[in-house]
Amino acid sequence: MSTLKKIFKKNSHNALFKGLAGFGRALNRLYENRNHDIYSNGELTVLKKILKINPSIIIDGGANVGDYSLMVSRTIPECKIYAFEPVKSTFNKLMENIREYSWIHPIMTGLFKENCSLEINLFTADEHSSLYDIQGLPEKSNQKQTIKLIRGDDFMIEKNIDSIDFLKLDIEGAEYDALLGFENCIKSGKVKAIQFEYGYINITTKKLLIDFYNFFEKNNYIVGKIFPKKVEFRKYNFIYEDFIGPNFIAVKKSETKLIELLSKN
Repeated sequence: MSTLKKIFKKNSHNALFKGLAGFGRALNRLYENRNHDIYSNGELTVLKKILKINPSIIIDGGANVGDYSLMVSRTIPECKIYAFEPVKSTFNKLMENIREYSWIHPIMTGLFKENCSLEINLFTADEHSSLYDIQGLPEKSNQKQTIKLIRGDDFMIEKNIDSIDFLKLDIEGAEYDALLGFENCIKSGKVKAIQFEYGYINITTKKLLIDFYNFFEKNNYIVGKIFPKKVEFRKYNFIYEDFIGPNFIAVKKSETKLIELLSKN
């Protein structure tokens, strides 16, 4: 057996193994749910399960043109939604798309760790706008725009919001920054569940999955990865540091009913 292993190792870097390696990577991405379609990657499934705990307030951090907020509205019709989108041209599209939904409240501001104004990198596609200069993309940012940013803690005080049932963060690399902006509310248990993106962009931001795990575990949340039919809650392991993404969720450990709902197929 050892002789056979040596033969394979000596001849592993050839066309056959290159093809097999490519197939293996593709299969792994499929298995690990590298899928950004909100209707099939498990995000809709999460909302259907959250519906069962009768949520009243959901924050859509990184609303873009409103696809996610509209999905929330159709899934949980009695819920008030705050949709954050800081880029003016994208915000205008959001306003047009949600004009018939009075319970979706558009906010032309971004979520961040401090109250300030910063330049954001814009791309041809609306969904790629980022505070970070993302490395490795096939296209470069074509312009910049100054946007307003707010801490989530301060927004909650401003709007007299006592608690949030679900906070969704999809803000192109600034997810960890936004979490720091909600830190006081998270520490005091005022946010039941938080969905956040993790992927290749985290190579640029230098915020690893372990950073999210450490943040949530010290605040008494349990972390899991979202799959099409369920959430797989699991302890951190370096093998999960694969940048495949796309979505993870953190739930207060005291929310046992929600954890049970999310864990089931």
